Order: sequence, then structure tokens, then C-alpha cells
Amino acid sequence: MKHVTFFAAAFLLLLCSFSVSLSAQKTATWKGGKCGNPNDWNCDANWKEGKTPNEFSQVVIPSGRAFYPVIKDEVPPIDAILIEADARLTLTEDARLDILNETGMLNGMTLLGTCLNNGILEVGNDNLYHLGISPVKKTFCEDEAGTPLYRTRKEQ
Repeated sequence: MKHVTFFAAAFLLLLCSFSVSLSAQKTATWKGGKCGNPNDWNCDANWKEGKTPNEFSQVVIPSGRAFYPVIKDEVPPIDAILIEADARLTLTEDARLDILNETGMLNGMTLLGTCLNNGILEVGNDNLYHLGISPVKKTFCEDEAGTPLYRTRKEQ
């Protein structure tokens, strides 16, 4: 009887963990304009899906928005990001964004728009693409003075 109870508990635990993985967030699309701070990355209401991105998220920052995300501190890592043409992502001095690139989706970071980085932007597996064609030179992600501010885990 103890074996049956153990196996039933193990099966239930496995089933619960499988259902959690099925509900993991895939795409997180920025919409902005909510929470009294329309640029706040950490505000769930600023995301189309109603949830701040996490390590399972492929983030899309679309063009044509009135407000674009600003990261002011360390946020949970994301899987990948696409910044569309004429779109913008800003990291302030105390900000940190880790792009894991574990799935290979969106090439880790695909930059068609602008990334203004005064914090730490770390891209896993050395993948940062401009126009989705070739590796980006570090100058595509720079601070206000034009200094390149992008590093990969390989550079640590």
C-alpha cells in the first residue's frame, strides 16, 4: 500500500509540474501606457498578456507605441527580445536585463530599433542581431554619449 501511495504522489507531482510548464508564458508584447508610469517594464498592465516577462518569454517591443519600456532596476531574465524598427528600449543606470537565449528564438536579441543602455545588458550565447541578418556591432546598443554598452556572458 505504501508503494501505491508513493507512486500516486510521484505521478501527481509529475502531472502538476507538466501542467505548469504548459502554462509557461511564450510571447510578451509591450503595449505601455498603464500604471501611472506608462514606461514601467515591471507593470503587468503595460504588457498585452497582462504579465511581466520572465525567463520563458520572447519579448516583442513593437513600433507605433506612444510609450516605450524603461528598465530602472534589475528585472527577471527573459529568453529573447525583438525591438522592432522605430521602437525603443531604455535601461537606466541601475538597470540590468539578462537575455538567456536558451530557445534560440529571435536570435537572443534582434535589434531593428533603438536600445539606449546605461545599465547592464547581458546576452547569452553571444547572439545580438541587427535586421536579423548579421551580428550587430556593439555600437548599436550604446549609452547617451554613444559609448557601446553591451556584453555577452563570454566576455565576463
